Amino acid sequence: MMKSSLSDNNMEKIRQVEKARQSALRKLAARERTEKEILDYLREAGCSTDEASEIIAEFKSWGYIDDEKYCRRYYEYARNKGRASARIARELMQKGISMEMCRQVLEECGEEGHGDRRSALEVGMKMAYGQIELGKTVDQKFLARVGRRLAGLGYDSGTCYYVMNMIKSSSREIERKSEL
Repeated sequence: MMKSSLSDNNMEKIRQVEKARQSALRKLAARERTEKEILDYLREAGCSTDEASEIIAEFKSWGYIDDEKYCRRYYEYARNKGRASARIARELMQKGISMEMCRQVLEECGEEGHGDRRSALEVGMKMAYGQIELGKTVDQKFLARVGRRLAGLGYDSGTCYYVMNMIKSSSREIERKSEL
């Protein structure tokens, strides 16, 4: 009787792990995820650390989990959204990507610090052109809105003030261009 109870417990545990494995596969089919995200998911689903590590190793061998590839794709996605490098790195680290890998991707993309001002200026100028197209002026209230938007995207205060000053100094030129 005791032997049957033990094998029932083992069978139940095997079913639980397989269910978690299948569920993790569905999550990966929906979108790419980091190793940490899948590890956390498997742990929440009741897998031991060893079981979760074994499943992750299997997924990695199939190419379903690749943190470096994820980091590059996420960086491109976030950069296209106008986010600052610091914010992107912070978000990636929350997803389990190492600071070293984040730095490596930034260096390879040639964006370490220099791309932030350019990207922030693009966001700010796009806002300024939109403001002028609506027939509104580029005033202090608008510049404050630009600053808040850039801060929300993760840009440091120096970059925000740089962009606001560039918009302010070139607002007359922007207004002239939009009239043409």
